[in-house]
Amino acid sequence: MTITSLPHPETTAPKSAAERAVELRRSQTLVSICEAEIERLILDGELERGARINELALAARLGMSRGPLREACRSLAQAGLLEARMNRGFFVRQIDHKEVADLYDLRAALMRLAGELVAQRVSDGDLTRLEALVDAMDAARDDGDTARFQDLNAEFHAVLVHAADNRRLQQVYDGLVKELRLFRRRGLASGDAMSASNREHRAIVEAIAARDPAGAATAMGNHILQGKTRFLSAAAEQLDEPVRQP
Repeated sequence: MTITSLPHPETTAPKSAAERAVELRRSQTLVSICEAEIERLILDGELERGARINELALAARLGMSRGPLREACRSLAQAGLLEARMNRGFFVRQIDHKEVADLYDLRAALMRLAGELVAQRVSDGDLTRLEALVDAMDAARDDGDTARFQDLNAEFHAVLVHAADNRRLQQVYDGLVKELRLFRRRGLASGDAMSASNREHRAIVEAIAARDPAGAATAMGNHILQGKTRFLSAAAEQLDEPVRQP
């Protein structure tokens, strides 16, 4: 008698390439969600510098397993927002004034390049958008709306970097901006600081509109370095510490 073997009841067919692709995409999406939420918590000040990431509580809050959350933490550690401590988990990085100053110096160098490239490549649409953002920042300053001014300021710089049309510059710049978020921005922009900053914005736009690469590069570099001075002075006052310039 021939005995025909039957499939084991627990045997399952191997996953197709499409199914594996869907699982990978879902995993990547969950990691991105976790990264965005941790970044938001840092930017909003809910996670202070040096705070430990409570993986269990955050995973429960997001309604997902700890796997994607841990991958997100690893990614943010590589980006410089978090740091991993042996057998203790992940913590929001603590950076001092010297490191912030170094980041500003590097940002200034990048934005000089961005200014030069934008003056050569800017479209009429991007130029119009930059001019509108400068006008909107003046309005926010007049209203005393610091939060609005800061949002518009971030958009202004994002448009500039995008208009430079250099993907590698964009990636490096985005990383620097994330690290600078470790210093909370709340309360760091007075009316005088906003006025000075937006005068510098206008000088940048004027150089770009004139299609002057050297002028745009100089205006961009000056703006970032002036911003560095304003930022460190305001941060020192908020933290009751002396300004420590490099």
